[in-house]
Amino acid sequence: MSGLLLEIATTFLSAPLEPDGWDRALGKMARETGSARGQLVAFGHDHAIPFNKVTDEPEGWFEGFVAIDGGNPAVNWRLACARAPFELAFEQDYAIARRRLRSDIYDDYARQYDMMHGCQTVLSHDSGGFFGLATLRTGADGPTTQEQRTLFAGLAPFALSAVKMQIALEHKGAQLAAETFEAMQAVAFLLDGKGRVMSQTAAADEFLRRPNCPLRLSNRHLVAARRSEDRSLGKAIQDVLGELQVRTPRVWLAGEHILDGHSCEIFSLPRREWTFGYEPRVLLVVRHADRRGDDEAMFLRQAMGLTRAEAEVARMIGRGHSREQVAQSRGTSATTVHAHLKSLFRKADVGREAELVALVSRLLN
Repeated sequence: MSGLLLEIATTFLSAPLEPDGWDRALGKMARETGSARGQLVAFGHDHAIPFNKVTDEPEGWFEGFVAIDGGNPAVNWRLACARAPFELAFEQDYAIARRRLRSDIYDDYARQYDMMHGCQTVLSHDSGGFFGLATLRTGADGPTTQEQRTLFAGLAPFALSAVKMQIALEHKGAQLAAETFEAMQAVAFLLDGKGRVMSQTAAADEFLRRPNCPLRLSNRHLVAARRSEDRSLGKAIQDVLGELQVRTPRVWLAGEHILDGHSCEIFSLPRREWTFGYEPRVLLVVRHADRRGDDEAMFLRQAMGLTRAEAEVARMIGRGHSREQVAQSRGTSATTVHAHLKSLFRKADVGREAELVALVSRLLN
């Protein structure tokens, strides 16, 4: 092994262990092969692009890639050149693929960002898609030379080792987090960047096995038993995956009786800049109704299917306020409070105010 190849290989093997390791490794690969940029990319079979990192990424580069459906081999002639792992493709292969595709969509994109030249290889391939490594070269860089391609091909196995190490570390992070919640005996699920369950606690296993459980696993996704609740759950998870949030979404899962219901709290986990999507991104914790605490009115709205006004009246009544105190506090009439209570009796399936007070008190405490 040449000294230069060993130097680049060492940089790749340390990439998963350092905060900016992948930037440094891809950048060194690009420089030593005389290329403007280095790229590590993952493609899914459904044209998804779960991971796509380029050194010195131009503004709008990734957004433009998505806009042209860059994960589609019928559009992207680089992707159309993908072969078995470690087989090299370069400019002469690109030319053949361009003629075969008869599409100028990716040509326009590649010219816009000045990356018509380069070489590439598939690092690994499985049923979910593949990881690829590439150099992206400008017109000034020119086509790759045989020497540059030889160096690139030699470092590819080390890049794959680094990818495998990163994936293992991300899975290890999920396992360690699950073990932490295991000690707390929490019903907890860790989800990846696609909302799939990566791991779960023993308490979660037991919870899913319960008769009439409001949740089930389907193709590694959590599904609520009721359609309306499943829509709310799916939206809450996607909202958290979309961006880091200060607010923690909560979704109510009703039981056969109101006191059998559960609240799902969905937390966004800290993220690293470089991740392949195998690290935990979302923590979902399921709590029984009697373990709720804050945001009482919102909880009552979810648990009992109340309007905002009804939930506030129920909260105050449950906390021991009289009808007159509720009316005064809300700046409304006793007649309006009476109307809210009639609706509350119906929704809570109780006949007297004392029963409503007892039920709300149990829910909030």
